[in-house]
Amino acid sequence: MLFKNSFHLLVDNFSLNYKFLLYKLIVWLIGLALSAALLYPTLRMLFTSEAFEGTVQLFKDFLHALVSGDTEFLTGFAENLQAQLNVLIDFFREKTPNVVFFFVALVLIWLLNRFLGGVGNFAFGGLIDHRMSSYAKIPFMNAFIGGFGKACLWQVIYVPLSFLFNAAVVALCYVVFIFLLSVIAVKLVATVAALMVSVALLVAAQAVKLTLCNDVVPAMVSDRAKLRTALKKSFSFKEKGRFGALFSTYLVTAMLILCVNVLFALSSFGAALLITVPMSYLILICIQFVGYYTYGKKKYFLGEDQIVSPKREKKEENFYDDFEL
Repeated sequence: MLFKNSFHLLVDNFSLNYKFLLYKLIVWLIGLALSAALLYPTLRMLFTSEAFEGTVQLFKDFLHALVSGDTEFLTGFAENLQAQLNVLIDFFREKTPNVVFFFVALVLIWLLNRFLGGVGNFAFGGLIDHRMSSYAKIPFMNAFIGGFGKACLWQVIYVPLSFLFNAAVVALCYVVFIFLLSVIAVKLVATVAALMVSVALLVAAQAVKLTLCNDVVPAMVSDRAKLRTALKKSFSFKEKGRFGALFSTYLVTAMLILCVNVLFALSSFGAALLITVPMSYLILICIQFVGYYTYGKKKYFLGEDQIVSPKREKKEENFYDDFEL
């Protein structure tokens, strides 16, 4: 029900997709300009090095072996990968000042983009909330400026924590990937299993993160709650079945987002990403607010002529009131 109503809400407000695309393009252009100024010299040095070219070639050979079923190559892939990474690490040690500057600049640019993207998500959450609460349309700049302070406060906390969480998940996926390659005897099976488990862990971790943080933005936007109150609401999970329902919805949605974006990108040479990428963000925002309204037992507009009302719990003493004798 959460996914169904969220998708319905997304379709009913599909025009927001183009506004979201425009906002994301502006954010990406800012990141691209900063990258060209700060990262390009180091990137050029890295890409032309023998250590990096050897690593890229190893992964190309890995993909070719995976497709062709070259079990001999896959058998020694874990050892070859570790050896090549050691070569790359030695190269980084020789260029320590450049590498440190590059990674510091990269992290700062990434954090800035996530910060600006999160502020935009907050604003689009405001647009969705107005549609759900009163079926009203407000200009994007009104929502952006009106919620800018709260959005910044939330992003200052969320972006660094999300970065650390994602880094830990990627490290875990790498450990699991290498472990499965070394444990399973049949290397073709080991490679497929390692990729499958790593992707599953990555998607499941994102679903957990989205579930835990589900109510923060809706509480701050819809109920004008302070950040502390919003965090308490989001992490309370007093409603029965709320965590499971949200987690399941986010897990399925994340899988669909991954598959749809990859499939559409391959079939349209990347052109379809102009539609599917902003839709991916918007469907997650819709799930946030639909979940918040549903478990907060609040009425909301799903469309111009469709209002969703909360289910009323029947009291035990009035159980027989629904029967005529």
